[in-house]
Amino acid sequence: MSSEDYKELDKIKKFNFSFDMVSKSKGELQEQRDAVKERIDKIVGHFTIDDVPILSYILHVTSSRVELKKLSKALDRLSELAEIHTSINNKLKVIEAAESDPNWFALAFGDFDQEIDTDIEKFFTQN
Repeated sequence: MSSEDYKELDKIKKFNFSFDMVSKSKGELQEQRDAVKERIDKIVGHFTIDDVPILSYILHVTSSRVELKKLSKALDRLSELAEIHTSINNKLKVIEAAESDPNWFALAFGDFDQEIDTDIEKFFTQN
């Protein structure tokens, strides 16, 4: 409603009340509510993280449009940073594995073909 509509309401001094109209309005509102609830349930049921319908938990915390929009923006920013963090963290794990057990790391990932060929060549050329 606009402010002009509210000004018009101020002018109303009396109105007729009908319980029949209440029942009719209630039924229409229930239908609208059920249709919206069905759409919400489809979205919530469709989006899961590791089979957890995370959106249902979020909706239990808040249904405020403003708060949900803020959450959406935060998740968008977080997604990029989380991906970068995971990439850097994975590289650090490789380095930490190499530091903690260099012999195993060398044996597991080393390419000794060229080194062996060079050693054999040197052995035969020295004799």
